[in-house]
Amino acid sequence: MATEEVLVVGAGVVGASVAYHLTELGHDRVTVLDTRDRGALPGSTGLAPGFVGQLSATPELSVLAKDSVATYRALSKAAPTPVFWQVGCLEIATSPARLEQAHQDVEDGHGLGIEARILDAAEAVALAPALVNPEQALGALHIPSDGAADPAALTHALVDAAERSGARFRWNTPVLALETAQDRVIGVRAGKNGELLRAGQVVLATGIWGPVLAAQAGVRLPMVGVQHPYVFTAELPGLDETPIDTPIVRYPDHAVYTRRHGRRYGLGSYAHAALPLTPSPTLTSAELPFQEAAFGTAIAAATSLVPAFRQVPQGRRLNGVFALTPDELPLVGPAAGVPGLWFAEASWVTHAGGVGRQLANMLLETGNLLVAPDRLSPGRFDPWSDKKIRETALGHYRGIYDAH
Repeated sequence: MATEEVLVVGAGVVGASVAYHLTELGHDRVTVLDTRDRGALPGSTGLAPGFVGQLSATPELSVLAKDSVATYRALSKAAPTPVFWQVGCLEIATSPARLEQAHQDVEDGHGLGIEARILDAAEAVALAPALVNPEQALGALHIPSDGAADPAALTHALVDAAERSGARFRWNTPVLALETAQDRVIGVRAGKNGELLRAGQVVLATGIWGPVLAAQAGVRLPMVGVQHPYVFTAELPGLDETPIDTPIVRYPDHAVYTRRHGRRYGLGSYAHAALPLTPSPTLTSAELPFQEAAFGTAIAAATSLVPAFRQVPQGRRLNGVFALTPDELPLVGPAAGVPGLWFAEASWVTHAGGVGRQLANMLLETGNLLVAPDRLSPGRFDPWSDKKIRETALGHYRGIYDAH
């Protein structure tokens, strides 16, 4: 493997992270293909709110997120301008049960090496007065080492660092098909003319489009695309260009999360019925028209909860599509029964740094893995029916808020 070409399909935050970590490990025979221009991010990365929370429902997600924080901090220090801000996170308890859960979360965090503490309501309000509802807060879980990334700037920093270490990025180069020979993936057909690009290993890091390409090799990726709302205020006169200067604020009882974005505030909500989407080759963006009928009630409740959104004009409203799996863990590793094909799929910005490191170490067979390979294996749901995969994944939609 040491001399083989690795071809990564997709230059969003996950694909860029794979290339970055491969070159960090000294492997510079890496080519990354993407259908877009260098400056554009039409996939889920370009729509992500950039939260990086480390305390998760499963230890594997926490390990991946902690490693992502370390990667993003290092990149931010090396970049001309920051790409990650370690502002911390507040999880607001609006019920006695949630406050009790917060105390358990402190213990769980300590077991995972994540510092966390309980604040009273006044302390929480003081840290983020525009975002913490003083009328409903009973207290908060505070995780100081969590943070927020600028997903676009972070991805560009990963690309730049990988290029400096020898990786090649080819933009405006759509991948049309996987190329197979003797039951092995040997490369891809790419570009307008379907040029054959050979590689020893092909990595799909194409987000919601992963199942479309994987199916060409007879592989079913157990993930479901789901639509999700995120809304902004209009630019507000009391704010400047500072990207973020207070903690991320989450309301677990209400499935709402919110942060500052420079001159605006943004929030998202999971408090609505899951709205699936099946990507096709003709889908060119992970952003769809905002669906008032599906999201309106949840967003109205969220904006009435967060002080900064009350009695201010709203700005952009997003409907972004991302991928869910039946156990909320990403799909990282080789395709079972199809040599030469690998996946880094169903990952968020939160875990992309760790996922990139995990897959790079698997490809190079270093033995230095963050997570046991079977826990992230793309084939772990092979015995499941399509219906069970879909229903189980969608059933986690609101629950994935707590997992991330």
